[in-house]
Amino acid sequence: MKKCYFSLSLGAVLVLAANLAVAQNSSLDIIKYEKEGIYIGKSITEVPKNIPNAKAVAVGDRTKVGESAVAVGYEADAQKEGATAVGRGTKAQSYAVAMGHKAEAGVQAISIGKDAKGTGTLSVALGDEAKATHNHTLAFGRRASASGDSSHAFGYGATATGTYSNAFGVNAKASAVRSQAIGTDSLASGEGSISFGSGVHTTGKNSFSVGRQITNNSKNTVAIGYNIQHTKDNSVFLGDSSAYTAPSETSGGIGKVDGNYAGVEAKGVVSVGSKGNERRIQNVAAGLLSHHSTDAVNGSQLHATNQRVEEVNKDAKAGIAAAMAFKEVPFVPGKWSYAAGAAHYSSESAVSLNLGRTSANGKYSISGGISSDSRGRVGFRVGISGVFN
Repeated sequence: MKKCYFSLSLGAVLVLAANLAVAQNSSLDIIKYEKEGIYIGKSITEVPKNIPNAKAVAVGDRTKVGESAVAVGYEADAQKEGATAVGRGTKAQSYAVAMGHKAEAGVQAISIGKDAKGTGTLSVALGDEAKATHNHTLAFGRRASASGDSSHAFGYGATATGTYSNAFGVNAKASAVRSQAIGTDSLASGEGSISFGSGVHTTGKNSFSVGRQITNNSKNTVAIGYNIQHTKDNSVFLGDSSAYTAPSETSGGIGKVDGNYAGVEAKGVVSVGSKGNERRIQNVAAGLLSHHSTDAVNGSQLHATNQRVEEVNKDAKAGIAAAMAFKEVPFVPGKWSYAAGAAHYSSESAVSLNLGRTSANGKYSISGGISSDSRGRVGFRVGISGVFN
């Protein structure tokens, strides 16, 4: 009775133990035990030849094994150095591990699962029908697929086809260069785009979407919330159902405003709602007010402006009342005369006192007056009148 133990460490340890009852000169070809290898099964088609200290293990019919390799299972193929193929029809390249029915692993790759294909160099495919087909790719989950260089797909049906792309979640898809799709049914198809959340689709270049059920087709645009469907380039949309509004007098909701203002031509919008879903923006600092400022103003600044406008309105009404209160004095030759008046106009009032004198020959007269209104202001007037001849 002879016992043999063989172990191989590839991130995990595979230990094979066999109790072999083989006579020294046995003629059986099913089991072959050599000094540096174990071969068990019919029709082992490839074994290390003329290689001293091959240290190979082949278990199963029609297996193929190379130096320092392990092939276990019907038609398992581990011909390359350091390969490990476990399962029917598995195939592993140099220093790779393939485990599961018809799993395939490329150079220094790992494939675990039925029909898993980690064929790219330094790739990893874990899960039934998982595919990591380009270099430095990762595919975790049933039918996950990472086919872009250095891409990663995690979750059932997740697909990462863009170079340096990442897809996380059931049916997540990242198809553009450096795109990121995170969440069930998420899609990132714009270059450098990011989708985060269930049903979030970002197709615009360098755009970012977070939430649920978002369609962001615009470039350089941020959308955060739920059910955001109408976006605009170079813009920001925040909140449930936020959207941009496009007035008929502008193109696409942005355009040029007539006037001598700073920032008269808008390149995008910031929206926090839509018609019927309006929202307030709170805790906004006071904006800089100047000829060239493009700051937003807050409620207190507008309140101060409104107060000033109201003061001007009252002053104007009081001024009208004062003008109405002035009276012309009588014209009596050689005499002094006077007149007093009072008036009220739209909540404001005024009184006046007027004094005048006409020349003895009646050809000219001079007069003056003073008024006081309900706003506490005092007014003066002076005048001269006469006749030619």
